[in-house]
Amino acid sequence: MLKNKKIISSIIILLAIVLCTGSFVYFNNKKDNKKETTYLSASWAYNYSDIEEISQASDLIALVTVKDVENTTVENNIPYTTFSAEVNTPVYNSNEGEKLSIYMTGGETTDSITELKDDPLLQKGDEILGFCKKNTDGTYQIISGPQGRLVYTDGKLNSLNVINTRVKQENPYSNIKIQNADAVALISEIKGYVNNN
Repeated sequence: MLKNKKIISSIIILLAIVLCTGSFVYFNNKKDNKKETTYLSASWAYNYSDIEEISQASDLIALVTVKDVENTTVENNIPYTTFSAEVNTPVYNSNEGEKLSIYMTGGETTDSITELKDDPLLQKGDEILGFCKKNTDGTYQIISGPQGRLVYTDGKLNSLNVINTRVKQENPYSNIKIQNADAVALISEIKGYVNNN
């Protein structure tokens, strides 16, 4: 009986060693398989002076939730990604529940991620107030990259260059710097700008 207990104890210890070793190898390989990120630089065509000006330049303004990646294409070795998004709060030329396709420079391929240094790719679940221009194919593009999206969190809106260190370093001259603005109040203000247009 004592001999059987020693054998069972030895087997349990051996299994524990195998499991620990396997987990260590799995997680180390997982870290090593992390995709390489390449950053591109952009010169934005225009630096909007304030929220009023960017609002009046927009074809559509809405508080949206990013749902998923629709597709990624590669042109001249640069990936472009189209994200699906749903309108939570329509602000201008949009409807609640409307589905949008948002087109961005950058994307994820099988072995790498490419994005603009001051305009990080959208992520599934992101909530943003987007200031958009409509493309000829029906997709939308956020105006002037990081200037044209405000991040929504817990009823507050913030510019990317306020809450994202990399964006702040790469684009320190942006005129739009919204910090912890009440979303309801700012959206009401924006509606006033576009309704007077």
